[in-house]
Parts: sequence; structure tokens; C-alpha cells
Amino acid sequence: MARHFYYCTGLLILLGPSAVAQQLAGRVVDTETGKPVPYASVSVLGTAQGTTSNAEGEFELAVAKLPGRLVASELSHRTDTLTVTGAQPVLVRLQPSAVALPEVQLGSYTAELIKKAYRQLQRAHDQKTYGQAFYRQITQLDGEATEVQEMVWQTKTDNAGLNGMALAQARYAKKKALISFTDFSKFTKNFSIFSPADSATSRRLLSPHVAQNFTLTLVGVTQNGPQQLIEIGFASKSESNATQEKGSITIDEATHQVLRLHLETSGIGSRSNHPLFSFKEPRMVFDCVFQPTLHGSTDVQYIKTSYQVALNRPLKPDVRVQVLSFTSFYGGQRTAPSGIAYTRAVAGQSDLATIKQTTYNPAFWQNNSAVKRTPLEEEIIKSFEQKGAFGTMLAP
Repeated sequence: MARHFYYCTGLLILLGPSAVAQQLAGRVVDTETGKPVPYASVSVLGTAQGTTSNAEGEFELAVAKLPGRLVASELSHRTDTLTVTGAQPVLVRLQPSAVALPEVQLGSYTAELIKKAYRQLQRAHDQKTYGQAFYRQITQLDGEATEVQEMVWQTKTDNAGLNGMALAQARYAKKKALISFTDFSKFTKNFSIFSPADSATSRRLLSPHVAQNFTLTLVGVTQNGPQQLIEIGFASKSESNATQEKGSITIDEATHQVLRLHLETSGIGSRSNHPLFSFKEPRMVFDCVFQPTLHGSTDVQYIKTSYQVALNRPLKPDVRVQVLSFTSFYGGQRTAPSGIAYTRAVAGQSDLATIKQTTYNPAFWQNNSAVKRTPLEEEIIKSFEQKGAFGTMLAP
């Protein structure tokens, strides 16, 4: 993605087998609206067991024993702890955090806070986390799903993003369509929110030069327990660049840890190998959430990527193209496991070619809490499964 802070590239935690583990299911909702709280963190108090709710607020979690205490949190809601006595479905209600909207911009406060966040990232950059990630991608043309892929990676991450990965399980299915995306996962694999060796000419948001390249505004201040979370809006200053960026970043005022980033970019081109096809009005959106650690760093919790573009064809209506991917990171630990060769993404590497190198294992994907889906995703995946598309990787 050119020279900006990303170079284009879940759901629930998959716990190891346990003789006494019990499967706990539930839903996280907003107490005021009753609507689901997507991508909330749910964990067992005092343990490393945890998961993330899906887009419908649903979660599943294997717990070693009951009763137990669950901790649920989400950046725009207050953290809550509740006691669970049995394996019945759990309804978690989170109170929305109050957001104070400042009337004036406080001078250079926003730029200075981003600079402090950058220096905090630099200090903790050497800390690595080893775990797993679940990646799902769905391509839709005019609202019809034409391509699905799911991958489970062994991962090595740092506070900038994915540092290395090794493919563990994968499957891919597609229908005959006007267009397919051969390497969309690169937007996740090469994701990086900052560079620890930034130069004076850097145009990244998280850098010492942020005020030179971005217009900043103070969007709001959220009190989350002892945390005071500052949301800062940003937009590219230069109109001469082909790629324009805007969005918001949320930073813990006390620790200077980056907790959330929302980025919208325009001008990211797509190329077609068909001489009469062209793309127009491309738009990509990144949503990234990070989990603070006890060592002053942050771990990637999830990366959501959305790409929309119009496919132009002579004498025919445009085709609306949308690609959605969601990657959830889980099972993190500081000690590197043995026997895993982590690699970085290679330019031009085909996802389908890589997936074909693995052995398709249908049993792995059935009733697997690591790949829990929303009802819409469930309908899409089942339509491919019923036609045997995943096993053969041929168009149904």
C-alpha cells in the first residue's frame, strides 16, 4: 500500500483437549440497546483461557471447570465480571462507556500523544507473542458469494502486527466468476502499524512526524475503569498523493498503548488481466484491535479488512465487488514453540497454491469453536459444503 503505514494483508479461541473441559456458549449484548457487541474479549478470570465474540456477539469457550468467573471487555464498553455456575448459555451485558466530546482541540495534545504512542511501540517492539490465528475471507459479486477461504496459522506477532506465520489448516472454494482474488491475505500478513526504524521522510501516522502529514482532531475521551482512552481522528494533509487516508486511533492516555485503529483508504488500485475490464472507486477499510499486556506491550486481537470496488465492463452494468476478511489471534504465549518455521508473506504468492499444499481435513472444520460463524456466514459456508466445493476446490 505504497509508503503509508500499511503494506497490503476469527474468531474464537481453540483450546487444547482436556478431560474435564466443558463447552460454554453465550452472547455479549449492550445493556442499553440490547444489540450484540461484536469482537468483545471474553476470558476466564485468572487463566489464559479466552476468546472473542463474533460479529453477532456470540462466543464459545472451553473452560476447565465450573463454576468460574468470566471477564468480558470491549473498548467502547465497561469491563464486567460475572460468575458462571453451569454450562447453560450465558448472556453477558456490557454497559457502554460514557464518551466526553471536547469542545475545542487542545493545541498540540493530539500530535504529542501519538508521538508518545510511537515511542512506546519502539520500546516494546522486541517482545514477541507466539500463538494461532484464524483467517476467513469471503468474496461477493453483486451480493453473491463466489469465493471462500479459511486458514489457521501458527503465528509470531509483535506490537506492529504479524511477524511470521506457518500454515496449519486451510480450505478454499470458489464458483465461476468474473473476478477472483489470488492473494488477498497479504493485507493481513503484511499488516504493520508502524516501523521501529522510521525515517525523517516517513508518512506514517505513528511516527515523530505525524503533525506534518496529518490533520488531527480530538474525537472523544472514554473512561473505562481506571483507563482514560483518547480517540484521535486523522486525515492525510497532502492532496497530491494517489492514496488518501483517514480514520481514528484510540490510545490509553496513561500507558500510551495503541488499542484500536480504524483506517479508510482510497485510491488503492486493482488490476484486471482482462483488457476490457477496469476498476473504479476503490475503497479499503482496516479495523484493528490490540490487547494490552503486563509487559507494557500490546498483542494483536483481531484485524478486519474490507475492500470495495466497482468492476466496469463495456456496455454492461458495473459489478459491485466486495471482499471481507477477518483474522482473530488467540492462544498467545511468550515462549517460542519448537519445530515451527515461521515465514513472512512473499510477494505474488497465491493463496490457492499454498492451500493446495495442505491435506484437506473435513473433520477439522465441523463443530469447531475456532471457526464459529455468524448466521449469514454459516449459510454461505454450508452452500459451498453441500456442493463439495471445499474438497475438490472446483467451481460447483
